[in-house]
Amino acid sequence: MSRPLRTCIFGGGAVGSLVAARLQSAGKAPTVIARGSRLEQLERQGITFADPACAPIPVTALDAQTAAMEGGWDVVFLALKAQAIAASLEEIRPLIGPATRIVPLVNGVPWWYFQPETARAVRSVDPAGALVDAFDPARIIGAVVYVGCSLDSVSGDLTSNGRERLVLGSIADAHAQTETLLAALFEGCAIAIQPIREIRREVWSKVALNLASNPLSVVANATVGEQFTSPHLARITIPMLEECIALARALGVEPSLTLEEMVAIGRRMGAYYTSMAQDYARGAELEMGAIAHSALELAAEEGVAMDTTRTVADICGFLSERELARA
Repeated sequence: MSRPLRTCIFGGGAVGSLVAARLQSAGKAPTVIARGSRLEQLERQGITFADPACAPIPVTALDAQTAAMEGGWDVVFLALKAQAIAASLEEIRPLIGPATRIVPLVNGVPWWYFQPETARAVRSVDPAGALVDAFDPARIIGAVVYVGCSLDSVSGDLTSNGRERLVLGSIADAHAQTETLLAALFEGCAIAIQPIREIRREVWSKVALNLASNPLSVVANATVGEQFTSPHLARITIPMLEECIALARALGVEPSLTLEEMVAIGRRMGAYYTSMAQDYARGAELEMGAIAHSALELAAEEGVAMDTTRTVADICGFLSERELARA
């Protein structure tokens, strides 16, 4: 019998907490790495839910230094916003052993997108190329995260809309057998896992959906469902999707979802506010680099016009900067 995989999740926010809760419930005993008040919360009360019918789930929570001293991690999930990974690099590096698999749970165009063929960095998410240099692409498992969840910043209560799916695949070898490792880790877990070989096709489907819904959710103060069902807003979201699909094709990739499938997914999301809208409401920094600026950066380099996307992103950026200045 093979030993259980030793798994840590770097980041105790909404996505990291959700993955930890589902793995713990399936008996996989993950360790969550967190800081400050969130670390104290997890140690004291475990992962709690806004739904009173859901019992708290106790988890092992450590600071990064203690987790690094333990060592021997088989899988490290990076459950941080893209802009926070480079800032946390010195804490992440000691967790990575010679055989550790790294699974970044990030939005937008990921820093590893052009690896291993080139060392070209996506500067909007990796300005100095530090992430490209830090991680061996042969050990990165690309992830596309389809979850709708939020974390109350005061109580620590987690809310999920029940849509929980991870699409996973090696970024360096389309024939790598990531299925065996991931099937063992997520066996019996409530999160649906879809191992695939062409991860970049799935990346572009999610990039398009994120880009068309997140900045506009701030500008219009609208739910995802409203953005795709309101005739006023759909006249903005659909051109943004089309622009992103054109960018993917310019880079030689056909997104895994058609335009019609993307619109259908958006409509099904209903009364859910995007993570960017949630961040804006609580006065936090927006994930503009990963979700918007990365695509606009590549569009400029590839000569693809994204006029609607740029306009919405600029207005969103203005609103965010104004609120941060007021705070």
